Amino acid sequence: MRYLLNIVLILTVSYCKAQSVIKPLQSSETCPPEDTNCYEKDLNNEFEKFIGTWKFQNNNTEITFKLKKEEHYQTSPNSNYQDLLVGEYQYIENGIEEVNTLADFDSSTISGFQHNLSGGVFTYNLPTYCDDNSTSSEIKITLSIEDPNDQYTSGKVILRHINDDGIEKLETCIYDYTNDGDDPNARISIPDGNYVFVKQ
Repeated sequence: MRYLLNIVLILTVSYCKAQSVIKPLQSSETCPPEDTNCYEKDLNNEFEKFIGTWKFQNNNTEITFKLKKEEHYQTSPNSNYQDLLVGEYQYIENGIEEVNTLADFDSSTISGFQHNLSGGVFTYNLPTYCDDNSTSSEIKITLSIEDPNDQYTSGKVILRHINDDGIEKLETCIYDYTNDGDDPNARISIPDGNYVFVKQ
């Protein structure tokens, strides 16, 4: 009988330790960075409306984003889990392709923050240099954008999903956020600005 009680006790303790604490991504209470039993989850499926292929085209500028949701991502074996919005992009200026990482979108060797577009920070207030047609209660998503040719060059992308008479669009603010590296003039290829992408 004592042997049976010990087995039940061990199983109960193991079961309790294996339980994950799930916290909504939009919550102000985040997981401790090294808590492997904690999961910051997109409980309300806010990322879903951002998934897909999006294109901005104006005069000589063309930008394409491909975005997908990556669930239960862990940056290292000792970190917490989180849902991310990730993807790749193409930038063409005056007919010249400046950047194209779209081939990496479905790569089985690339995941999470290794993508050139990645993140999922819920944003409510935009920086003053971004056009903001939203209310402060409306969720926008902030991603990092990486330059595939320079690991120290990066920027921010803030996405707002809108439905314009049945046409899905992303009001997007893109700006350079490079603060590392040796070249003081290094910056992302896409110029800072506000762009409206249309779902393809």
